[in-house]
Amino acid sequence: MSSLLDTRCLILCLFFLLATYTFHYICHQIHQRQVSRAKGCKDAQSKAPVKDRFIGFDFIYDCLFTKPIDKYLDYTYKTFRQLGPTYVCQRWTWEATYTCDSRNIKHILASGFDDFKLPRLRVNAMMGLLGSGIFTLNGHLWSHARAVLRPCFAKQNKDDMVNMLETHFQALLRRIPLDGATVDLQPLFFWLTMDFATNFLMGHSTHVLDRASSHAKEKQFVDDYLTCSTEIVRKMQLGPLQMFSFNFAAMKARSRVFQYIDEFISASLDKEREHDEAANSGLNVLQGLAALTTDRKQLRDQILHILVASRDTTACLLSNLFFVLSRKPHIYEKLRYEVVSIAGTKPATSNQLNSMEYLKWCVQESLRLHPVIPTNAREASKDTILPHGGGKDGNSPLLVKKGNLVMYNIYAMHRDAGVFGPDPEAFVPERWDGLRPGWGYLPFNGGPRICIGQKFALLETHYLVSRMVQTFETIKANEDTEWIELYALATTCKDGVNVSLKR
Repeated sequence: MSSLLDTRCLILCLFFLLATYTFHYICHQIHQRQVSRAKGCKDAQSKAPVKDRFIGFDFIYDCLFTKPIDKYLDYTYKTFRQLGPTYVCQRWTWEATYTCDSRNIKHILASGFDDFKLPRLRVNAMMGLLGSGIFTLNGHLWSHARAVLRPCFAKQNKDDMVNMLETHFQALLRRIPLDGATVDLQPLFFWLTMDFATNFLMGHSTHVLDRASSHAKEKQFVDDYLTCSTEIVRKMQLGPLQMFSFNFAAMKARSRVFQYIDEFISASLDKEREHDEAANSGLNVLQGLAALTTDRKQLRDQILHILVASRDTTACLLSNLFFVLSRKPHIYEKLRYEVVSIAGTKPATSNQLNSMEYLKWCVQESLRLHPVIPTNAREASKDTILPHGGGKDGNSPLLVKKGNLVMYNIYAMHRDAGVFGPDPEAFVPERWDGLRPGWGYLPFNGGPRICIGQKFALLETHYLVSRMVQTFETIKANEDTEWIELYALATTCKDGVNVSLKR
């Protein structure tokens, strides 16, 4: 009798769960139809072809067996040219919308900001290796984190920053051969930006570029940091399959990264307590954060996240730019002429950098052609829309269901001939003369989540570019290879920047 009652109870529970699920499913369907009708949504103008649209074996097979595409960004650009600026990829288990339409991207990042959040898959991939910070938070937690960081950047002095940059630039010069022998600038740029970023953020530098000592601990940190970054990208590419992936080497690297940053924070704060003049120069972001919170984990996570933004993006931008300049001697000559005409052979001041128009054009063109964050994504936090992409002409709104992803592609958007003129795949700094692309150009994202350190990243880049062209009369690539991306947290040159420099 007891067994029969248990069976009936189990059946009733299963029936209740099934009925509840069915009820919620029907409610969701009704709500989606209401949103669709109210906003005038139509079916997607274009859909990506898939072999299996029911279970999603296409995606699973690609993740597990398909060899990564060397020129993935070009592949995405060609796909948009084939399918249109906005298209949908459907599976039985999920649906994603891909867009390079600036009007849709503006809606995602600004006018419809509250309807979207960071994707759970990206958050999970990053939090496991970098902790909880501005790149993994949503809602009021993100707002609080940004509010804490904003004044730390607002108080920075540009002239002090320039003086600090010069110290690290001199360390870079000592790594470049005097005899014009070939050197790969890319790792040097990554070391330089790491040295500067740790100096700027925490009051003292890793000094990886310094030859005076081995700096084995610092180099181990840089290697571990790269291991973590690579693993984050791999996990994001796995999508929902990332839960089945575990990398012991990356976990060990993460532990060492956390330990290194914790020790670095302790040393920096100890210097502050000792009233060390170098630590209190006004350039220490950590001090500003420490004044607002004593939570060491929060300090570590925030510093790691800012390090991603400040170190990786600037190093990638410098690498991408000098890869092109080494193959465009006429542009390098024109750039060098401007810098020397304004600043001579002495380091430029921040005011002089503001006067270097052609230098700004070169940096803008590099960010246009090779954006360091070429693709990004948002997840719909409720049933919502994109303003374009529906209907036969693509000009009607498109429904985006709660939980679905919208992947927006800056790389493809930056190649819009209607905005940037003819031959958009060519590096032409002069196209920026009078150009105002608006939301068609987003190297630092846009809306409330626009890069908080944009001005400082550009100042760092402008200064280092000006010092390079002042110091070296010519730069020449040793091989005529094309730019191919190394797809990481920030995108740079797969084959490095191997050049000969003449002082």
